[in-house]
Amino acid sequence: MIARPISMRYEVLERVGESPLFQVFKTRDRVLGRVVAVKMVQPALASDEGFVSALESSARALEGLSHPGIARIYETGRDGGTPFLVTEFARGINLKERIRRIAPFTLSVAVDFAIAMGEALHHAHAQGIVHGDLRPQNLIISPEGAVKLTDFGLTAALEASPRAAAACLDRMAPYEAPELGLGQPPSIESDLYAVGVILYEMLTGMTPFAGDSAVVIARRHQTEPPPSPRERNAGIPRPVEGILLKALEKRPQDRYRTAADLLSDLKSVRDALRFGRSLSWSPLGPATPEVDSAATRTAAAPLPAQPAGPAPMYAPGGQAPQASRKEARMPAAAVEDDRISPYLKVAIATVVVIIITSAIAGIAVWMATFAKPPDQRLPNLVGMDIAAVRAIAEKANIRLMEHEEFNEKFDAGKVYRTDWPPGRPVRPGRCINVWVSRGSRMVWVPDLVNRPGEEAERILREKGLTLGAVDRQYHDKILFGCIIAQNPKAGKRVNRDVPVNLIISDGPKPAPDEPAPDEYAAPEITPPDGGGQPLDTGSEDTEPRSFKLSIVVNPDGRGPRRVRVEYDDARGTHTPIDEMHDEGDRIVQRVEVVGSEITVRVYYGDDPLPAREQRMAVPRSR
Repeated sequence: MIARPISMRYEVLERVGESPLFQVFKTRDRVLGRVVAVKMVQPALASDEGFVSALESSARALEGLSHPGIARIYETGRDGGTPFLVTEFARGINLKERIRRIAPFTLSVAVDFAIAMGEALHHAHAQGIVHGDLRPQNLIISPEGAVKLTDFGLTAALEASPRAAAACLDRMAPYEAPELGLGQPPSIESDLYAVGVILYEMLTGMTPFAGDSAVVIARRHQTEPPPSPRERNAGIPRPVEGILLKALEKRPQDRYRTAADLLSDLKSVRDALRFGRSLSWSPLGPATPEVDSAATRTAAAPLPAQPAGPAPMYAPGGQAPQASRKEARMPAAAVEDDRISPYLKVAIATVVVIIITSAIAGIAVWMATFAKPPDQRLPNLVGMDIAAVRAIAEKANIRLMEHEEFNEKFDAGKVYRTDWPPGRPVRPGRCINVWVSRGSRMVWVPDLVNRPGEEAERILREKGLTLGAVDRQYHDKILFGCIIAQNPKAGKRVNRDVPVNLIISDGPKPAPDEPAPDEYAAPEITPPDGGGQPLDTGSEDTEPRSFKLSIVVNPDGRGPRRVRVEYDDARGTHTPIDEMHDEGDRIVQRVEVVGSEITVRVYYGDDPLPAREQRMAVPRSR
């Protein structure tokens, strides 16, 4: 557990998880006053520059991705040399744990979760972003049943670091599409394959393919048909089985091509479950009636018409001879066929096979020679604007994998490197990598003096700089809440990793004969009866004890305002007061405290910075 705030800003509330790549903490952003997740890169990977650079580049590219079903990435940073990501904190447990506890799911719940996944992916795919590592561990289910996709954009970082990729291989293998095991890049189709695997696992309690190693599992994905989900759970309707089998096709072109296509079928199932409609269709094609095969063959070959003439002669007793009935039931061609030599039949079949084989080979040669799109020759992409490169790629029908990094020689938005030499033919459909400059890592520090604290924080974020330590002082001329001084100073060129420390005004210093605003705002914690004996219900360090928390709203001339009070004890953060009060009001609130000390913060209005933060010892029983 980290005792100090991460990067002097994120106060650690609890450790919530760990993966081969990250240690994950629930934290409170001391600047914006919100709860966020901070994902610290594991020490073994913190020094892997390829991994860290690709991770930071991917995270910055995803900062604008906003959807209710996707956990947002807010920023990247470093704490004592350890890189970290700041993301939206998603409440709940991951889907893998939920599957372990209660699978198989009811059909309606599993379909609803799959629809939520599909809608989030549809939004990301529309922005040109694929997940690439979709598995139940990266899906958080809230207590209300909402689904959040996490860990978008890690594929580039894994590709840049063999060590990181090896650490994740066992977790990824059960959900990876066959082509990913052959070295092809992630795609929309591979994301939808993963949705199929996850839906299969929700409905059956197991993945389609298991094995002793990631290599064995990948080989089974590539070579074996998925086991019938209905054999593992007879309650799965045939249309849902069809959806699963289509999503799990070996070839990408045989699967759902877009998330919208998958959503259409899933929503049809959901509507049928809700409104009692029939589930008699299949995404794999029209249903074939199950009829007797012999009857089908007979119906397909009608009897020849009988020639006109005298009525047939019957044997005495009115019964037709057996041979005559047999011949009457058979087509004329079948009767004639009985008189053909077996050797002639073999010769005819051999000739037919040779003709068909030659025709197929000829078609294949024609398609390989003339039908496939011609290879394209790309110009030198280095130095071009990324928008122009995208247009070239679209025209040539090739895909781009973009990597954004700082570069001192190329302006922001310019391509400074590619893995495809100019003039070399490139096949349509291929993916090539391009590196796009984010501009210089060095940046000019803006002038923040006299600006409100919230505006200063926004400007720093827009410039790519991080907020450092924040202090408060009295000032006769600078208005309350505005910046008095900054370090580094305005106009200095610094590395983007350098934090900018601020001093914020508390307004003019009060006259000596009147209490200072801090004295009015200083919180107090006392036993509930006002004496020296708190209610002692158990151990002072492990069980809650009751106290009175009191503050006085600063009489600073600002009139009525929202007052929010937080306190941290051994259990975490609590907000006992959040209401409107006039200046000078004394607020008293009963609170339950665990531990030997608390930290109290008092906020006014919507200011993300506390007007007062005080650490206090909790009175002990006597």
